[in-house]
Order: sequence, then structure tokens, then C-alpha cells
Amino acid sequence: MATLHFNNYTDFAELSEALVAQWLLTIDEAIAKRLPSSFALAGGSTPAPVYRQLDQSLRSRDTCHIKLIATDERWVDDSDAQSNEGLFKQCLPLTYGKQWKLISLKNAARSPEVAIEAISDRLSQQISSKFSAVLLGMGADGHIASLFPGAPTQHDDLNCLAAVHPQTRQSRISLSLPRLLQTERIWLVITGAEKRKVLEAANESDLPIAALLREARCNIEVFWCP
Repeated sequence: MATLHFNNYTDFAELSEALVAQWLLTIDEAIAKRLPSSFALAGGSTPAPVYRQLDQSLRSRDTCHIKLIATDERWVDDSDAQSNEGLFKQCLPLTYGKQWKLISLKNAARSPEVAIEAISDRLSQQISSKFSAVLLGMGADGHIASLFPGAPTQHDDLNCLAAVHPQTRQSRISLSLPRLLQTERIWLVITGAEKRKVLEAANESDLPIAALLREARCNIEVFWCP
């Protein structure tokens, strides 16, 4: 079982600065060792300020060659406000296609169910080693990526699986739990007392966050603020 290390901050600006500093250190270590750098990133509005700050910081680094992939994605165009991949392009516009490259979780298929084998193959070809880090959020219901309570966390031996949001019934694609766990580091970003209580009680549950804690092969750095 993973060890949780809590990093507590007074506000999200302080949290963002600390996380970006750790992120840059991870990138610089990979560059020094001439190793590839790849990161799986949560979408949504919470981590957006982190990505904007990273974009500014990466401008001064000429040769990063970072690969980014969403931990999960809605089956919508990048122009849709709900697209995580569109969010990354909006939040990191100065370095997109220069310091970092997007490995997409989407293709032209009509649904995630049709696409998952091709997307899984793409990920195997483009990011064959462990992620440098996985940046996750967590819902108040204990879900991570688009792995929801009571739903599967993997599909056969593929890197990803089709998912459906339990309330909106929106079609999504998500990295599988086994693929999320193929990482050197896990950074979990949460805010508020409610989510902290869910996380601290997770070991007593069968929520997706509990499976992450139980099966992780590395310690988990929690970045939390009220």
C-alpha cells in the first residue's frame, strides 16, 4: 500500500507554485539523465492554474521534449469547453508543440468503445515506459480520472477503457488503473475539507481512490489546500 505524504498549503496559489517547482525538478532530472519525460494529467478547472504557471516556466527551457496525455477525456472535440485535451492547449499555448507534445486519447471513431484498442496501441507506441509522474484529481465520490465507483477500472490488458459518467451519461475514455500505476510518481491535487475526509477514510472503502492507494508502487504526494 502506498504511503500518503500530505503537503498542506494556505491557498491554491501557494499549492500551484510548489507543484510546478517539483514538476520542473522532475523534468530537469530527466534532461540531465537524457531520459524521456512523460506526464499523465488530470483535466477540469482545478489544475488549470498549475498548467498556466508551468507554461510560463517552460518557456525558458529550449529542449524538453515532454509528452503529455490526459488521464481521461470526454468524447468531444477539442473546441468543446469540456475537453481536457483542449484545456491543455489553452493553458499551455506558449509551449505547445515546442517543449511538449500531446498524445491524444481520441481518434475519429464514433465512440470510445470502438476506439480503445487503437488508442491503447498508440499509447504503447508513444509512451512505452513508465510515466515520469501522474497528476490526479479526485471527486468527492472518490473517483479518479474517469474511473467511477462501482464501474470497471480496466478493460482486458489494454491501457485504457471506455467509461460513462454516472450522472450525465457522457461518454468518456480513461487510462486504466494499471496504466495509471505505471509511473515514477503520483501527485494528487485536492481542495477542501470534504475531499480530504474522503481521502483519509479511503482505506476503509472500495472506491477507485482506495484501489489507487492499495495498488500504487510508489508513494503519493498529496497537494492540499482548503
